[in-house]
Amino acid sequence: MFGWRKRIGYISPTVLEVVPYEFYRFAPDGVGLVGVTCRIDDWSSDQFENKLVTAAAAHLATRAVDFVIHGGGPLVAARGKDFEETIVKDIEAAAKVPATTGVRAAMAALRHMEARRIAIASPYADRHNQTLSAYLELHDFELVRVEGMDVPFKRMPAIAPADIRRFAAEVIARAPRCDALYLPCPQWQAAQVVDALERDSGMPAIAYTHAAFFAAFKALGVKDPIHGHGRLLASLAQPAR
Repeated sequence: MFGWRKRIGYISPTVLEVVPYEFYRFAPDGVGLVGVTCRIDDWSSDQFENKLVTAAAAHLATRAVDFVIHGGGPLVAARGKDFEETIVKDIEAAAKVPATTGVRAAMAALRHMEARRIAIASPYADRHNQTLSAYLELHDFELVRVEGMDVPFKRMPAIAPADIRRFAAEVIARAPRCDALYLPCPQWQAAQVVDALERDSGMPAIAYTHAAFFAAFKALGVKDPIHGHGRLLASLAQPAR
């Protein structure tokens, strides 16, 4: 039966494409994804309105979700440090369940892996990388290396995982003494290459999608062993230190 254990709501800025595919590659049995989209067409600021997000959260409440994730890192980071608190409170008020954003979940995942010096490999243009870097620095992370592929918004899902792996490995090679690699954005297929990147580099690799659902699983008490998808998800089943 779908979602017989837990139902996780996901508010996507745009079409739900890569996220469901990757989620069901690692999600434990009985944990279901309930997604809704705000139907934006690009990362421009005029595409993002709070009322779209709160309406989506209220709609998810009618589907009995247990937790809500808000996607769209550049849209949150561009509004500044305090905006994240506002959007999470608005979502929780509308959905009547706990919530997080993709950026907040990523930072929690990096801290969970005890990573402070970060390299970023993204599909973004430079302006989005700068915004995200500045946002992470406001939260006491040190950015060692930040590179993006500058892929058009609607082309991101078409980037082959092998190309993502190759690009990310090159970023790691140019990022001395970093603690972890962060792969932002749920629109490209980065979660699928995390395990290989960790084996190749010996350091944690945190994909956006893994971090977002790690936050949900942890909040909901889902501690099933998850193998083959990187250290972060594997740590759910490990005893607390």
